[in-house]
Amino acid sequence: MLIRKTKSVWQRVCKHVLPAERAFRRAWSLIEPLPGLLVSPHQERWMFLTARQLPDPANIVEIGSFKGRSTCCFGLAVKGTGRHIYCIDTFNGNDVDFHHRDFFLEFQGNIDRCGLTEQVTPCRGLSHEVVKTWEKPIDLIFIDGSHQYEDVLADFENYFPFVKPGGIVAFHDVDETWPGVLKAWDQDVKQHLTDIGFCRTIAFGRKPV
Repeated sequence: MLIRKTKSVWQRVCKHVLPAERAFRRAWSLIEPLPGLLVSPHQERWMFLTARQLPDPANIVEIGSFKGRSTCCFGLAVKGTGRHIYCIDTFNGNDVDFHHRDFFLEFQGNIDRCGLTEQVTPCRGLSHEVVKTWEKPIDLIFIDGSHQYEDVLADFENYFPFVKPGGIVAFHDVDETWPGVLKAWDQDVKQHLTDIGFCRTIAFGRKPV
């Protein structure tokens, strides 16, 4: 009986997990060369597999896209489906964290090279301005914009009402290196979520149903 049960579990793993892992490995050749600030390949895999498991259709919102590495992780997972990624970013960086500014053309070039033009919509602007005209329900939001505490909290509070019950809320750089993000997660965000989890510096949970 134990042998049969073990075999049954392994068959389920092969049927559901292994195909997704194989798909990620195929996508990795496109993702790996892209510039970005993720803890590789763990966080890229989490993004890919999480997006792949969303219902179809679904809306993925990214606050802070830089040059598109995380965008392509989501996009390659859902390419050819009814799932779509909206990227909210000024694409202009800031004087503190970036040596050069205006990287929208690099972002768009990376999206094009991955064949994701139809899957991705850039929303150029500050997140607190973009939300003023936002109307779409959100299945997954990945918050990685300004790392100042007030800004992180504002991104959560502004967009959380649009997240569907059961939708996923994820933050990047929840780590002592970024005290503003860590404070927002610990003091304000995680109490509103269920099914809390971590993938290196990504912290995530679900909006209660």
